[in-house]
Formats: sequence, structure tokens, C-alpha cells
Amino acid sequence: MVLKKLEGSEYNKLEAYAQKLRETSLGTDVVIQISKDAMEEGKRRFLRMYVCFQALKSGFKVGLRPFIGLDGTFLKGKCKGMLLVAVAQDSCKHVYPLAWAVVDKETKITWQWFMENLKASLDLKDGEGYTFMSDMPKGVLDVVRNVCPQSYHRYCARHIEANWSKKWNTDEMKKLMWWCSWSTYEEEFKDMLKQLGEVSEDAVRDLLNYPPVTWCRAYFDTQCKNPIMDNNFTESFNSWILEARHKPIVKMLEDIRVKVMNQLKDRAEEVNSWRGEYNPYAMELYNDYREMTSKCKENFNVERGFKISEGEDKHTVILEQKRAYLYKKQDSTLGIHWWYSKQAWQLVSQHKLQHVRGERFWKVEPHQAMDPPPLAKMVGKLKSEKVKREG
Repeated sequence: MVLKKLEGSEYNKLEAYAQKLRETSLGTDVVIQISKDAMEEGKRRFLRMYVCFQALKSGFKVGLRPFIGLDGTFLKGKCKGMLLVAVAQDSCKHVYPLAWAVVDKETKITWQWFMENLKASLDLKDGEGYTFMSDMPKGVLDVVRNVCPQSYHRYCARHIEANWSKKWNTDEMKKLMWWCSWSTYEEEFKDMLKQLGEVSEDAVRDLLNYPPVTWCRAYFDTQCKNPIMDNNFTESFNSWILEARHKPIVKMLEDIRVKVMNQLKDRAEEVNSWRGEYNPYAMELYNDYREMTSKCKENFNVERGFKISEGEDKHTVILEQKRAYLYKKQDSTLGIHWWYSKQAWQLVSQHKLQHVRGERFWKVEPHQAMDPPPLAKMVGKLKSEKVKREG
């Protein structure tokens, strides 16, 4: 009974907390939706809540790659339900949270609501130039197509493997599946599929039920400059906030806000350890690729491009269509994209979350009180390991 009253009091403070977030950081989006069914009965009952801080919007727009991971995770405490999250990555592959929402269930309806709010917060328009990554949760595939029809959508290759390998689970077949995913050009992908087909043609047919454009590097868009094939970075955010997910709703949201605020501060200081104009991760990749290319031979045709060869492996590189883009966005000597530069990192780091005053300074209005949502029966089992979803 005491816990129930405590939980109810949290919802009574929710509107006041939301307003304090808006006042503390102008431009922050906090959307609380009340149950229409309850309102018809003359009651105010919580349904959903969405949060996207202005600092996170600005940091994403000013210097992060247009790549967004989507995921949902269970809430563990008395505040039952799901937390939907949108997460970006900085150029060192650190998690950069964008927005989160408390909902009753993970459904097409709740994802539609979340994505529409995210689209408005980040000004995504029709999604052109953006790439989303997900593990194919219920409804999200159609929702992304509807809300951001011009965006790209990658599927988590790890979840594809988990579902596909329920039927095709030998080590050899799983290895070939990953080689297919890692392929960086179409001919290599087809060669890997052929090898898999020599083991089982049915396995190939089942694998191709997942469009290769969504999970094979050979078909990934190049605009977002992110080659990852799994959604681990988004799921790592959910693990990072695990303790907060056990708490009542206001305390949970405050814990998440404070953790993100401190993370942004730490990331801003990280640049002091950089030795050059690009981050250590980018320079490590650059040096690895430079060593690899030392084994290659080039042949310039004087007009449009090069032939690059290593033994019997030969590729053509046509620069004509890329020239303006390269000069505008990449260092003319190293060929590293600006997103990996110290300048981009510093621009992102300028945008920080602000402290929020304590509860005694919140304006709690009696007419804004609301009941907690009814406990909804969750589909599936709560596990420490991510619940595998069917595609």
C-alpha cells in the first residue's frame, strides 16, 4: 500500500517536473499524453511521456553522423511498461542519447507516436539522408517507412542471425552468414552466398527473406559514414540505465537525465587527450588502411579515375562525381571526414544539459494530478539478455 501511494504521488508531480525541464532548457520537448478513455470517465490517467533535451538536439545536428538507433526495453520497478529510446553515436563510437519515452507497451501505435515526436524534435522531415538501425521490434519497420519514407533502415545483423540460426545453427553456416554481412562489395556478397548455398540452398533462401540492403555492408548508404551492422550500441544504453529503470517514474527520469548530463561533461573533456586534428579511433583506422594500401598498386588513366589492384583483385575508382564532395567535407590530404575531426567534437561538446532545481521548487498543481497507468501484461519474459524478436 505504501509503495502504491508513493508511485501515485510520482505521477501527481509529473506535469510540474516536465515544466521545470522546459524552463531549465528552452527548446526541450516534453510531451505527456493522458488516456482518452480515462478522460471520458472524468479521470486523468497517465498514458505516455516523451523527452528530448534541446542540448541533445543541437549536439546531434551540429556535428554527429545522421545515424540513429532505435530500441525498446522493459521497465523493472513499480513503473511497469516500456522505455523506447533513440540513440546516436559520436565519432569515437560512444553512445549519444537523443530521446526516450515511457509507454505502456511496445506496439506499432507507441512506436508511431515516438517516431512522430522524434521527427519533430530533430526536424527529420522525410528522413532523406538519415539512417535508422533497429532489431526489428514489433511495428517499427512500417513506422519508419511511414514517418521518414526517404530514410534508410538497417536491421541488426546479430538479431537476424539469432532468428535465422534457429533453423540453420551450425558454426559453418553462421560463419558464412557473417561473411555475407561483412562483404563490402556486391560480388563478394554473391560469392559468400554461393558458398552458403553449397551447404544449403534453403538456408540462402531463408536468409534472403531479410533484404540484403538492410544488413550487408555492400549495400549500405555511404552518407552516414557508419559501417556498423548491429544494434549493440543502442542496447548498451539500456544496460547503462538499468538501475534507473527499477525506480518510480520521476526518479527514473531524473537519474537518466543526470547520467546523460555527466556523460556529456566527461566527453567534452576527452578531447584534451587527442594528439591530432582527428579522433584516435579515426586515426587508428586511417593507419591500418594506409598499411593495407601499401600493398596495392594504382594505375591512373589521366582522365576520370584509377585502377587499384592487389594481386588478382582489381577495383576501379572514379573520382569525377565525388570531387566537390571530397573537397568540401574531407581533408584533402588524409581523406578523413569532418565528422571525425576535433572541430566537430568540440561543436557537439558545447551543448550540455543543465541542472534542475529540486522538488520543493516545482509548481505542483492539484488539477494536474493523474493516476498511474494500470499494470499491463507484458509479452515475453524479462531476461538479463535481450529478448530475441522475430523479424
